[in-house]
Amino acid sequence: MDRLRDLTHRIIVVADYAIGALLALLVVINAAAVFQRYVMFDSISWSEEAIRYFAVWLTFLGAATASWYLEHMDMDAIGEFLGSGGRRIQKLVIEACVLGFALIVSWQSVIYCWLNGRQTAPTSGMPMVWVYGAMVVGGLLLVLVTLVRIADLLAGRDTGPERMPPA
Repeated sequence: MDRLRDLTHRIIVVADYAIGALLALLVVINAAAVFQRYVMFDSISWSEEAIRYFAVWLTFLGAATASWYLEHMDMDAIGEFLGSGGRRIQKLVIEACVLGFALIVSWQSVIYCWLNGRQTAPTSGMPMVWVYGAMVVGGLLLVLVTLVRIADLLAGRDTGPERMPPA
C-alpha cells in the first residue's frame, strides 16, 4: 500500500506542475491575444480555443490534485460532534461517494472519447480526443487518489493533508 501511496503522490506532484505550466501558458496566450487585438488591431485565431482547452485540463487535473491535498471545500460540522470513530466513518462515506462519482465520470468520459474523439477542433484542427482525454485522465486520477484515501482510512491511517510541492 505504501508503494501505491508513494506512486500516487509522485503522479500528483507531476500533475500539479503540469497545472502550473498550463496556467502560465493560459495567461501568456491570453495576454498575447489581448495585446494583438487591442494594440495591433488583429486577432490570434486559435487563442480562445487554446485557452478553453487548457481550462478543461486545469479543471480535471485540478480536481484530483485538490482531492489529494484535501483542498476541496468541506463542511465538518457533523465531524465536530462525532468521536474519532464517527469521524472515520463519516470520512469513509464521503470518500465512497467521491469514488462513485469518479468512477461514473471515468466510465462516461471513456465512452464520450470513443464516440466523439475523432472530431476536430474548429480553428486548430486538433483531434478533440486530446481535449476529451482530460476527463478520462482526471477521472482516473481521482479514482486512484480516492482509493488510496479509502485504504488509508480502513488501515487507521488518517494522515491529513499531503504536503504541497514547493512553489
